Amino acid sequence: MVLSSYHQKYSERSDEEIKKRADAKEQELMAIFNEVALNTDSNPVRIAVLGCGDKRFVAHHKRIFEQVLKRSVELITFDIVIDHLEGAENIVKHDCTLPLPGAPYDIAYGHVLLKFIETKKQFATLKNSFDALKPGGVAIHGFDWGEIKAETAELSDGLWSVPLEQWKQQLTELSIEYKEIPLKYGPALILLRK
Repeated sequence: MVLSSYHQKYSERSDEEIKKRADAKEQELMAIFNEVALNTDSNPVRIAVLGCGDKRFVAHHKRIFEQVLKRSVELITFDIVIDHLEGAENIVKHDCTLPLPGAPYDIAYGHVLLKFIETKKQFATLKNSFDALKPGGVAIHGFDWGEIKAETAELSDGLWSVPLEQWKQQLTELSIEYKEIPLKYGPALILLRK
């Protein structure tokens, strides 16, 4: 198995560094759920995680969502490549620019995912995350400031800028309700399924 340079870099990080990053995600999710409600009564809560940088995050995601939601969680992690997630539970190889299998979900969660997707395909991922939700569910997409403030479409290391204002306009045109929540490292865009 040969990992991409991105996944190799993550695999070399210490467990303490991964936990520190997971703790930052937990703080973000706590802030998000202080602003928006999950209006489903599923138990366990079904969560689709869209993309994951390291297999150690899979267990952290389950723990984080259970702590934040105070409910048991069934978590499925989707990624276009899965070699770097070998050994983790409930991993599905899938391109998130295509409809998510196994829907409906209570939550779809993508943390800095869109910058890995060519800009012209990013909105399909947002729409697929929304379409996969149960009524009352939420799709959560977190961003770093750099990817949404970028002045060029292509970023370094094969990454892509995220034209967040353009995607918000398209959501409005489709009458998809959303909320933008400012966080420490960048905003979160929450799509709300009624």
